[in-house]
Amino acid sequence: MTSTGFIRASFIIATLATPTLASAQAPDGARTPGDATKVKIDQLCAPGFEAAQKPVANWQRTQALERYGIRPERFDGTLDHLVPVSLGGSNDPDNLWPFHPQGIFTLEAKTALADKLKAAVCAGTMTLKDAQTAFKKDWTKAYKLQMGGALNAGGTR
Repeated sequence: MTSTGFIRASFIIATLATPTLASAQAPDGARTPGDATKVKIDQLCAPGFEAAQKPVANWQRTQALERYGIRPERFDGTLDHLVPVSLGGSNDPDNLWPFHPQGIFTLEAKTALADKLKAAVCAGTMTLKDAQTAFKKDWTKAYKLQMGGALNAGGTR
């Protein structure tokens, strides 16, 4: 293969792989559609809301992991809430998924987006439903839109 052919092939592979990296950070919608509790805005915006929520129960963890064909006793990764707890996300297995930290979109990036959307909800500039839907649809797209790009997702600008 010539160097021009190699460069062209590398460019095509990189172009095709970029959406794959982002999609690797989104759960399978059939296995994890997302779920939220009914919460009032004044409760959600009160200090300590997230810390006051119950932790994920073993049965919820097991059920969520088994949906992805993962044996719970062998899983040592992060089980993440698709709709963040800070935005009323529940511990239901419909809202839990095994987050894979490799790639550009990190848990820190997801948390930064959740913090920004929660601030907008508490300020009255965004509805809670819209904030939750942003995570249910594709949090990586919401990150790009809300945080001004994904070049340094989870990092500094």
